[in-house]
Amino acid sequence: DIAYILEALPVDQRLTVWNLVESDLDGQILLDVSDAVRETLISSMDKSELLSATGQLDTDEIADLAPDLPDDVMQALLQTLNDQNRQRLQSVLAYEEDSVAALMDFGMVTIRADTTLGVVLRYLRQRGELPEHTDKLFVVDENNVLKGVLSLKRLVTNIPEQYVGAVMARELVSFRLDDDAEDAARAFERYDLLSAPVVDGDNRLQGRLGIDAIVDLI
Repeated sequence: DIAYILEALPVDQRLTVWNLVESDLDGQILLDVSDAVRETLISSMDKSELLSATGQLDTDEIADLAPDLPDDVMQALLQTLNDQNRQRLQSVLAYEEDSVAALMDFGMVTIRADTTLGVVLRYLRQRGELPEHTDKLFVVDENNVLKGVLSLKRLVTNIPEQYVGAVMARELVSFRLDDDAEDAARAFERYDLLSAPVVDGDNRLQGRLGIDAIVDLI
């Protein structure tokens, strides 16, 4: 709602309102406003304000803002990330904006095929929260190679003693990092997808493509 209001205001009033917004909302608002408005807002912020705003975001969200951030802010941001998230961000930024890699996120739950459904359920309860739009769990081996997916429907409708490998789906829709984003959007429509795994050339799981990113693209 704040993003919508900012977009509707003339530039001088927009910046006045922007300075009144609570700082813990800055990052999400920058993601939600249009490209032109985002550029105006970012140009009015100093380095410390930008680091504070973007430091609250997930790695894939930082990647969305990266083209609009000053180089010194991006370098400082990279230093604040752990090794895994730094590698993820650099990997995403290496791909074109119209690729699946640019749209994917890292909010995914992975499990092993030799685990029982009861153990998976206990793990999810201990985890306490699932990434948004989670409709399936991704089954990988010890090398992070994608082997299948387990829908939440199958998880809760089969007996807890059953193994993941026995009920998971092996025929699935997945995408490569360099696949065209619009092709992926058409596949989401064709197969009524809410989420889908993204893999590299060796079929190792790299991320997840969610319906929210597809809707934004459309």
